[in-house]
Amino acid sequence: MPPTNRACWRISQCLAWLLLAAWLVACGDRGQGSGAVHIEQASMRVEPGAGWEPPPGPPGAVQGADGWAQVPLPHARARSLAEGSASLQALPDVVWYRLTLPPGVPDQALFLYLPRWQTIGIVAVYVDGRMAYRTQGSRVWNSFNWPLWVALGGGGSQSGNGRAGGVPPHTIWVRMASQPGVGGALSTAWVGTEDALLWRYHLRRFVQNDLISQTGAAFLVIGLFALAVGLVRRREPIYVLFFAVSVTCVLRNLHYVVDDSPLPVPDDWFGWLTVNALGWSMVATFAFAFALRVHHKRMPRLAWGIVALVVLCTVLTLPVPQLLPHVHAILPAVYIVLTVLTAVVAASGVWASWQARSGEGLVLFAWFSLNVPAGVHDLLLQNYRIDIERVYLAPYLSIGLFAIFLAIVYRRYVGAIHAVEVVNAGLESQLAVRERELTASHEQLRALERQQTLAAERQRLMQDMHDGIGSSLMSALRMVERGQASTADTALVLKDCIDDLKLAIDSLSPADADVLALLAALRFRLAPRLKAAGIALTWSVQDLPPLPWLDPQAALHVLRILQEVLTNILKHSQATTIDLATEGHAGSAHEGGVVVRIRDNGRAFVPTPSPPPAIPASQGLANVRHRAKALGGHCQWAAWEGGGEFRLWLPLTRRVIQ
Repeated sequence: MPPTNRACWRISQCLAWLLLAAWLVACGDRGQGSGAVHIEQASMRVEPGAGWEPPPGPPGAVQGADGWAQVPLPHARARSLAEGSASLQALPDVVWYRLTLPPGVPDQALFLYLPRWQTIGIVAVYVDGRMAYRTQGSRVWNSFNWPLWVALGGGGSQSGNGRAGGVPPHTIWVRMASQPGVGGALSTAWVGTEDALLWRYHLRRFVQNDLISQTGAAFLVIGLFALAVGLVRRREPIYVLFFAVSVTCVLRNLHYVVDDSPLPVPDDWFGWLTVNALGWSMVATFAFAFALRVHHKRMPRLAWGIVALVVLCTVLTLPVPQLLPHVHAILPAVYIVLTVLTAVVAASGVWASWQARSGEGLVLFAWFSLNVPAGVHDLLLQNYRIDIERVYLAPYLSIGLFAIFLAIVYRRYVGAIHAVEVVNAGLESQLAVRERELTASHEQLRALERQQTLAAERQRLMQDMHDGIGSSLMSALRMVERGQASTADTALVLKDCIDDLKLAIDSLSPADADVLALLAALRFRLAPRLKAAGIALTWSVQDLPPLPWLDPQAALHVLRILQEVLTNILKHSQATTIDLATEGHAGSAHEGGVVVRIRDNGRAFVPTPSPPPAIPASQGLANVRHRAKALGGHCQWAAWEGGGEFRLWLPLTRRVIQ
């Protein structure tokens, strides 16, 4: 059996056991117990012309010996299904029951326990001629479903009715003033000590009242929680329907738990509420089951038909002046319509669930179908056609129905969580696979990047060595082979080759984006050569911001530029002093940069920005401009009052490297 069907089957079993327990409670009051007397016979007589309000004590005419008839308990007086509105203003039918206690009653504090009494009217209890209890509610709603517990006194205690203690009671009078035509019923009576009877009273009260009220309160709290969720998740009407089911179940059972206190609403409206709550519950149940798709069938015509008939019954039973005189004739038809609708909803739901092989639907609608026999049972009980001490079954069916709905929602909620967990587990597995694939791809890319970087660096070094050191060595080799090179020229060429080699090595050292560290390496390499040439090198640098793009290739470009400029000064300017300085500089409105300035006291060299084609620029000057452009910067030669000046501007962020 699938888990859903097994869960629903267990729920239905528990609810069936609940109904069996209610029946056992009704049967449990039949047994005799020590310390208690079970009274199953009473005397009855009618008091014609009496009013609604009970007197302080039984009238003398009633206390007489005439007019009494022996009746068995429980005793019922027949009633009609519905009474005319004129009976509400007529004098009541007043019936007295006299219960005589046998001689074997214990000489202790005694109590009266009535499992049930029922009528539309006022009930009063007298003990040895004094009133001990009377109903305080309205004539219609007067705690008919509550067992009665009255202190009788005796056993040396002062009783609650003012009777002197120590004398056991002898006679109990029950006055029942009923609306004409409604009849009345009185169960068997128990008289005994508190220890012997209190457990019976509490057990019946729990089954008939407390269980219904407590479960109704719990269902209403759950329904309010579902409503709060539904207001947030408006695209899922199931939560609002769940709230509607809980409210209609509570309204349907409300009249079973009315106690001896006056109602906050008029009797007519409360009666209208209790009559139509069954139809509203049916609509909410059908709509909720439809929203759950428990039977996977669409029944729009049946749904709209049920809604239309329930709305019609609701309108026709409204306690308004235009309809109130006819309610007594409309009510039987309403009961018949609701019974037929219940049977139709149950039969259609069972059939659709059987067709869809839905265990949830079968349990739900099979339980719902029990409303028909339970309704017949409760109608017979309400009209005193069966034993009055039986328990009304309708509230327990409502509790069971709501419990089944709650179990289905819980099962689907847990199923949804399990489905999400399965999906999450699958996603986690897929994510782990993707992570492994991405990690492998990343490692491959890193290896490829390393290979490409090494290849590019190897290519750069080869190119630099070929263009720099290789070219100088080839030129020196040709001069030596032709006998054109003196020792001094050869030494000069070799020094240039050594400088190129040192610059290439310095460019490979990590500069960490620091221009000053790069310039310091250049000073270290060229200072001895400048000093040997009789040129003083001064150092006027300041802190500069880092250049993140200063990689080995860019560093070599910077060193080549400065080497070319310093070499030209050494060869052509006849300077005796060179000052190397740095400064920050705003390169544009959007980005800044740094400036490396070389100033000498020799002949100033100021080339044209773009020489005409007839006068080509020197190769060294073109290389300087090309390297500066590749770095995203620019260079400038200028004259000052003491000699020449070269300025190299480098951006903080390089955009394009060509």
